[in-house]
Amino acid sequence: MGENDRVLIDSSVWIDFFRGAESAIAAIATITKTRRVVICGQIKQEVLQGSRDRNAFQKLDQRMAIWEYEAELPEDFGAAARIFAELRWKGVSIPPSDCLIAALARRVRLPVYTTDSDFDSIPDLPRFSL
Repeated sequence: MGENDRVLIDSSVWIDFFRGAESAIAAIATITKTRRVVICGQIKQEVLQGSRDRNAFQKLDQRMAIWEYEAELPEDFGAAARIFAELRWKGVSIPPSDCLIAALARRVRLPVYTTDSDFDSIPDLPRFSL
């Protein structure tokens, strides 16, 4: 598999996956057959912060650790702020965390697989679909 075979899977999909949603389980199974799954710090944080207790947190942390990790860089934060501001100037509000994920995805040219409609507002964002 090459660099173009990677997919950044958003927390919206992971949360459904860990809750046992059949659609998310099937999607991740399909993706892993032909592509490398990637997460970033923001995605991992969003998944882990939903833990119901310490044991669940540790279990989720271990399960997330098997995936390839793409770290946010300092320039991603500036790019995320620009995405947020440009959308706000157009009257569109989305979570800053989604802007950070989008900035990283743009920088490393990773398509994002998500079920979160907030990403639909972000221009020039590479997207992955099944």
